[in-house]
Amino acid sequence: MSFYASPPYLYLGGGVVRSDWEAWQEAMQKFDTKIDTIVFHDSGGGDSLAGRKIGEDIRTRKLGTVVLGRCSSACANMFLGGVTRQYAEQKSKVHTVFGYHGSYSKETKELNRKKSPDYFLKMTDGKMSEEFVERFIRLENKKGLLRLVHPMQLLRASEPLAMLCKGDEERNRLEEKCERLAGVDALSKGVVTTWDTRDIQTPPSATREKITVKSWDTTGKSANPSIDELAGG
Repeated sequence: MSFYASPPYLYLGGGVVRSDWEAWQEAMQKFDTKIDTIVFHDSGGGDSLAGRKIGEDIRTRKLGTVVLGRCSSACANMFLGGVTRQYAEQKSKVHTVFGYHGSYSKETKELNRKKSPDYFLKMTDGKMSEEFVERFIRLENKKGLLRLVHPMQLLRASEPLAMLCKGDEERNRLEEKCERLAGVDALSKGVVTTWDTRDIQTPPSATREKITVKSWDTTGKSANPSIDELAGG
């Protein structure tokens, strides 16, 4: 992921890789109490283990989480660690969507059936039942997702707040082909703790490479300016 530190925020975006856990620990050591909110953005997920470890540590440190734009798989799992969890205020055409599914082998792409629903039950304080979690963590296709959006950030009036996609649907026909989940939304299932949105500065673009990028690292390929420097601050 791309780690951009701008206390009190730490922005995390891009694909999740195993080395992100070490970068997370480094960030916490470097900025310590200066960070109180983690902002997730533009991430399709990645390494499941790193995602859950970071999510657990976010909860231990009692940090808040905010989401801006796409946040799926390992990203969405990390987001659940926040003691307060909310959507960012929608800016321009940025559409924020959570995507939850199971864990899959990097080599075979097949579903890891040994994963239990416990992480989701714990992080949502039981608002996600075991039966509900089983529906999305047992999706055979890794492109399948439980998709959740904010009621005030719908692209169309017809867009449901929650739908379960198996992964073989045409992207432009998701609303038609995916299962609409009546009575289900991000708040009722404990993904967010409030519908109130947070006004967050749009972060720099996340890395498209499968590497860890740190704004405070001034050596080598991973060197990137801080978000304040990019903004001219």
